[in-house]
Amino acid sequence: SLRCNDCQESLEHFQAALEIRQRLLGENHPDVAEIFSFLGETYNKMQNYDDALVYLVQAMDIEEETLPPNSLNLAATYDTIGAIYMILNQYDVALIYYEKVLQIRQVALPADHPQIAAIYGSLGSLFESKGDYAKALNYQEKSLEVARKTRAATHNIVANAQDSIRRLKAKIKQ
Repeated sequence: SLRCNDCQESLEHFQAALEIRQRLLGENHPDVAEIFSFLGETYNKMQNYDDALVYLVQAMDIEEETLPPNSLNLAATYDTIGAIYMILNQYDVALIYYEKVLQIRQVALPADHPQIAAIYGSLGSLFESKGDYAKALNYQEKSLEVARKTRAATHNIVANAQDSIRRLKAKIKQ
Protein backbone atom coordinates (compact mmCIF):
# COMPACT_ATOMS: atom_id res chain seq x y z
CA SER A 1 0.00 0.00 0.00
CA LEU A 2 1.50 3.24 -1.17
CA ARG A 3 1.10 6.06 1.38
CA CYS A 4 3.31 8.44 -0.55
CA ASN A 5 1.64 10.31 -3.40
CA ASP A 6 4.71 11.32 -5.38
CA CYS A 7 7.18 8.74 -4.11
CA GLN A 8 8.19 7.49 -7.54
CA GLU A 9 8.91 11.03 -8.68
CA SER A 10 10.80 11.71 -5.43
CA LEU A 11 12.94 8.62 -5.97
CA GLU A 12 13.83 9.75 -9.50
CA HIS A 13 14.83 13.22 -8.29
CA PHE A 14 16.86 11.79 -5.39
CA GLN A 15 18.65 9.36 -7.76
CA ALA A 16 19.58 12.26 -10.03
CA ALA A 17 20.75 14.32 -7.04
CA LEU A 18 22.77 11.34 -5.79
CA GLU A 19 24.60 10.98 -9.11
CA ILE A 20 25.41 14.70 -9.18
CA ARG A 21 26.62 14.80 -5.57
CA GLN A 22 28.72 11.67 -6.01
CA ARG A 23 30.32 13.13 -9.13
CA LEU A 24 31.04 16.49 -7.46
CA LEU A 25 31.83 15.42 -3.89
CA GLY A 26 32.95 11.79 -4.15
CA GLU A 27 31.36 8.73 -2.59
CA ASN A 28 32.23 9.52 1.02
CA HIS A 29 30.68 12.89 1.82
CA PRO A 30 27.95 13.85 4.33
CA ASP A 31 25.93 15.46 1.51
CA VAL A 32 25.94 12.11 -0.31
CA ALA A 33 24.81 10.41 2.92
CA GLU A 34 21.94 12.90 3.12
CA ILE A 35 20.62 11.76 -0.28
CA PHE A 36 20.95 8.10 0.75
CA SER A 37 18.86 9.03 3.82
CA PHE A 38 16.21 10.71 1.67
CA LEU A 39 16.06 7.62 -0.55
CA GLY A 40 15.78 5.36 2.50
CA GLU A 41 13.05 7.48 4.06
CA THR A 42 11.11 7.50 0.78
CA TYR A 43 11.26 3.70 0.50
CA ASN A 44 10.22 3.55 4.17
CA LYS A 45 7.12 5.66 3.37
CA MET A 46 6.38 3.22 0.54
CA GLN A 47 6.68 0.38 3.09
CA ASN A 48 9.52 -1.10 1.04
CA TYR A 49 11.65 -1.82 4.08
CA ASP A 50 14.36 -3.87 2.37
CA ASP A 51 15.29 -1.05 -0.01
CA ALA A 52 14.87 1.50 2.79
CA LEU A 53 17.45 -0.37 4.88
CA VAL A 54 19.88 -0.66 1.96
CA TYR A 55 19.94 3.13 1.51
CA LEU A 56 19.84 3.98 5.21
CA VAL A 57 22.76 1.67 5.96
CA GLN A 58 24.73 3.34 3.14
CA ALA A 59 23.91 6.72 4.72
CA MET A 60 24.93 5.41 8.15
CA ASP A 61 28.25 4.05 6.89
CA ILE A 62 29.19 7.42 5.38
CA GLU A 63 27.93 9.36 8.41
CA GLU A 64 29.90 7.15 10.82
CA GLU A 65 33.06 7.89 8.82
CA THR A 66 32.55 11.59 8.14
CA LEU A 67 30.47 13.08 10.97
CA PRO A 68 31.36 13.61 14.64
CA PRO A 69 30.29 10.65 16.82
CA ASN A 70 27.56 12.70 18.53
CA SER A 71 26.00 13.99 15.31
CA LEU A 72 22.23 14.41 15.47
CA ASN A 73 22.08 13.49 11.76
CA LEU A 74 23.64 10.14 12.64
CA ALA A 75 21.16 9.75 15.51
CA ALA A 76 18.28 10.42 13.09
CA THR A 77 19.57 7.73 10.74
CA TYR A 78 19.92 5.25 13.62
CA ASP A 79 16.39 6.16 14.75
CA THR A 80 14.86 5.47 11.32
CA ILE A 81 16.76 2.17 11.01
CA GLY A 82 15.58 1.18 14.50
CA ALA A 83 11.98 2.04 13.63
CA ILE A 84 12.13 -0.16 10.52
CA TYR A 85 13.48 -3.08 12.55
CA MET A 86 10.58 -2.52 14.99
CA ILE A 87 8.12 -2.81 12.08
CA LEU A 88 9.91 -6.01 11.02
CA ASN A 89 9.57 -7.37 14.61
CA GLN A 90 13.36 -7.60 14.92
CA TYR A 91 13.36 -6.05 18.38
CA ASP A 92 16.90 -6.97 19.40
CA VAL A 93 18.31 -5.30 16.29
CA ALA A 94 16.04 -2.27 16.80
CA LEU A 95 17.32 -2.03 20.39
CA ILE A 96 20.93 -1.72 19.22
CA TYR A 97 20.00 1.29 17.09
CA TYR A 98 17.69 2.89 19.66
CA GLU A 99 20.41 2.66 22.32
CA LYS A 100 22.80 4.49 19.95
CA VAL A 101 20.15 7.18 19.42
CA LEU A 102 19.74 7.61 23.18
CA GLN A 103 23.51 7.81 23.73
CA ILE A 104 23.96 10.53 21.12
CA ARG A 105 20.93 12.56 22.15
CA GLN A 106 21.90 12.47 25.83
CA VAL A 107 25.28 13.99 24.93
CA ALA A 108 24.17 16.37 22.16
CA LEU A 109 20.90 17.73 23.56
CA PRO A 110 19.62 19.25 26.81
CA ALA A 111 18.09 16.69 29.19
CA ASP A 112 14.56 18.02 28.65
CA HIS A 113 14.64 17.99 24.85
CA PRO A 114 11.57 16.50 23.07
CA GLN A 115 13.83 14.17 21.02
CA ILE A 116 14.98 12.56 24.29
CA ALA A 117 11.36 12.07 25.32
CA ALA A 118 10.70 10.57 21.88
CA ILE A 119 13.50 7.98 22.08
CA TYR A 120 12.42 6.98 25.60
CA GLY A 121 8.94 6.44 24.13
CA SER A 122 10.38 4.33 21.30
CA LEU A 123 12.34 2.24 23.81
CA GLY A 124 9.16 1.83 25.86
CA SER A 125 7.27 0.57 22.81
CA LEU A 126 10.11 -1.79 21.98
CA PHE A 127 10.15 -3.38 25.45
CA GLU A 128 6.35 -3.63 25.42
CA SER A 129 6.59 -5.50 22.11
CA LYS A 130 9.17 -7.83 23.68
CA GLY A 131 6.80 -8.46 26.60
CA ASP A 132 9.05 -6.75 29.17
CA TYR A 133 6.32 -4.55 30.64
CA ALA A 134 8.31 -3.36 33.66
CA LYS A 135 11.12 -2.01 31.46
CA ALA A 136 8.57 -0.60 29.02
CA LEU A 137 6.80 1.21 31.87
CA ASN A 138 10.10 2.64 33.10
CA TYR A 139 10.89 4.11 29.67
CA GLN A 140 7.36 5.46 29.16
CA GLU A 141 7.53 7.16 32.58
CA LYS A 142 10.88 8.71 31.61
CA SER A 143 9.36 9.84 28.31
CA LEU A 144 6.45 11.47 30.13
CA GLU A 145 8.74 13.14 32.68
CA VAL A 146 10.94 14.67 29.97
CA ALA A 147 8.00 15.61 27.73
CA ARG A 148 6.27 17.44 30.59
CA LYS A 149 9.36 19.63 31.09
CA THR A 150 9.34 20.82 27.50
CA ARG A 151 7.27 23.68 26.18
CA ALA A 152 5.10 21.22 24.31
CA ALA A 153 3.39 19.80 27.41
CA THR A 154 0.25 19.10 25.37
CA HIS A 155 2.35 17.51 22.65
CA ASN A 156 1.39 14.04 21.42
CA ILE A 157 4.46 12.59 23.19
CA VAL A 158 2.73 13.33 26.53
CA ALA A 159 -0.55 11.76 25.38
CA ASN A 160 1.22 8.71 23.92
CA ALA A 161 3.26 8.21 27.10
CA GLN A 162 0.16 8.54 29.30
CA ASP A 163 -1.75 6.01 27.16
CA SER A 164 1.20 3.61 27.22
CA ILE A 165 1.61 3.94 30.99
CA ARG A 166 -2.09 3.16 31.57
CA ARG A 167 -1.94 0.16 29.21
CA LEU A 168 1.30 -1.17 30.73
CA LYS A 169 0.05 -0.85 34.32
CA ALA A 170 -3.02 -2.88 33.30
CA LYS A 171 -0.83 -5.54 31.65
CA ILE A 172 1.44 -5.74 34.71
CA LYS A 173 -1.59 -6.25 37.02
CA GLN A 174 -2.84 -9.23 34.96
